[in-house]
Amino acid sequence: MDQYFPRPFGGPDNMRRGRHPLLALATGGLLLLLAAVLGGAAQQREPDKDTTAMIQASYIYNIAKLVQWRDPAMRNGPFVIGVMGSDNLYQELVNKYANRSIGKQPIEVRKLPELPEVDRCHILFVPGIDRALLPGILKQPNARSTLVVTDFPDALNHGAVVNFLAARNTLKYELSMANADKHRIDVGLTLRQLADKVVE
Repeated sequence: MDQYFPRPFGGPDNMRRGRHPLLALATGGLLLLLAAVLGGAAQQREPDKDTTAMIQASYIYNIAKLVQWRDPAMRNGPFVIGVMGSDNLYQELVNKYANRSIGKQPIEVRKLPELPEVDRCHILFVPGIDRALLPGILKQPNARSTLVVTDFPDALNHGAVVNFLAARNTLKYELSMANADKHRIDVGLTLRQLADKVVE
């Protein structure tokens, strides 16, 4: 299990049964997350490390394990994570997660051009600098079953499923159930419980 998440996140049983000890979460995973963001004395970091990219990559990997795609075509072939704009996030995903799998699907991380026409992805990260591309991306047939992740204000109202939030020197996320359903994605209970905000 990735260092920024408590162990109860993992595994399909948790999603189906909704088991999630909130006390363990509060005292475990979020404290680790906060410590990582603040760069506390317990963990030495190289000066050139982008901590935000590290945590975003961890979130994206764990989110992938806590949702299911209804489209049968998304259950075959590699599990594709597309990244626009952020070189640091792309490198972090490649370095730490490209040799892992989601279920039986090996992860493939792709750096995508900053254009509305995108490859078919399971998860697509669109940074704030590319927010103007989001409406065009969501109109593409390839994006019908894509879980779009963003990091800018009001992104859920523009079609994102998950949006990262910087708050009190840490990183959280908000979640749109309506947008997930529109993209034929089933969200596990654990992912909902961890969200800072859930929009039905």
